[in-house]
Parts: sequence; C-alpha cells; structure tokens
Amino acid sequence: MTDGDGNPAFTLTYSEGFSAAGIGNIDSDDNGATWNDEFTIPAVRITVVTVDPVVPPTATLTCTPTELLAVAGQVSTCTVTLSAPSTTDTPINLTLPATNPGYTTTCTSPLVVPANATQAACTITAVANTTPGAPDVTADIAIAPPTTPDAYTVEGPAAQIIIRSNGTVVPPANPTPVPTLGAAALVSLVSVMGLLGLRRTRKSA
Repeated sequence: MTDGDGNPAFTLTYSEGFSAAGIGNIDSDDNGATWNDEFTIPAVRITVVTVDPVVPPTATLTCTPTELLAVAGQVSTCTVTLSAPSTTDTPINLTLPATNPGYTTTCTSPLVVPANATQAACTITAVANTTPGAPDVTADIAIAPPTTPDAYTVEGPAAQIIIRSNGTVVPPANPTPVPTLGAAALVSLVSVMGLLGLRRTRKSA
C-alpha cells in the first residue's frame, strides 16, 4: 500500500480463517490512526481464497516372507508403499540392516519410488550356512524420516527378517565325483560275471 505520492507506506497482512473480496480504496489523514473508505474511487481489489492444506503421503514397509532358511535361494522381498503417488521421484530414507555374513541385500538408502508410482522394492537373501551350530541371524530394516520435511510420513512398524540355521550345514559346492564305468567296461564286467556264474553251475552239476 502506498501514500498519496505513490510511496510505500503501509503493510497489509492476512491471517487465514475466511475468504473475502473488496473493491475501492482506503486512506488515512492521521498516519494510520483512522481510515476512510472511498468506494466511489476503485483503486485496489483483494481476493483471499482458502485452500486445503497439503497432506504428505504415508510410507509403509513390508517384507515377505519374514523367515528364511540358511540355504541358497531363500529371498525376502521388502516393499515400500506410498499412500498416494507423486508427480516426481520420491526418495525414501531407510535404516538398513547391519552387515552380516548370514545374508546379502540389495536395499539402499534412499530407496526411490518413481514418479507416478506408489511402490519400490529391494531384497534380502540368505547365505548358505557352512558352520555347524551357527546361530540364527536377524536382519532389521525400517523407514527413516524424510530429508525434505513433509515429503512423507512414516506409518507402521519396522520389518525384521530371521534367517534360521536350522542346525544344518550345506556341503561344499564342488563335491568329489564318484568314479563311473564307461559302456565298454560295463559290458566287460557283465560278461565276466556271467562266465563266473556259468562255471559255478557246471561245478555244482
């Protein structure tokens, strides 16, 4: 707002709570102590429109299955799900599992949910147990607060995956091969056994 000479003189402040519009001007001859409305001389129009506040999406984490055996091929898939998609990529901060020889993981932080999508996933894979009496191993993973305030809110508990040794030991990957007979050797062996059997039969007669 300006004075009669066009110089900035006053500040207009709005504190939410209603919507209104007005046409005209106001002036003051006593430095703002009192104000006069001049509706016959339109000079300014102010429109205040209330809008709904922006509600950030919720982010949840689920891992399936939650128990694995300590053998090759056992995998748990961890999925982050947003309650609503965003028009831009949404990085989700994770508290990652501690490093452990009992499993490997593709999970990284942040895990990015692509634009216009609601899910992103990573995996935790069991490592075969080769130590007798090895204990079970636990992998904990959770969603951490966002780097950008109000990018998302965390909902639901953290996830925990247990890799059970089950008291088993996986044999070495390359076991010693068992010797086998070729076709010719097998025929020779059968012939020898047949002759021996025929000889015993003649002796018995």
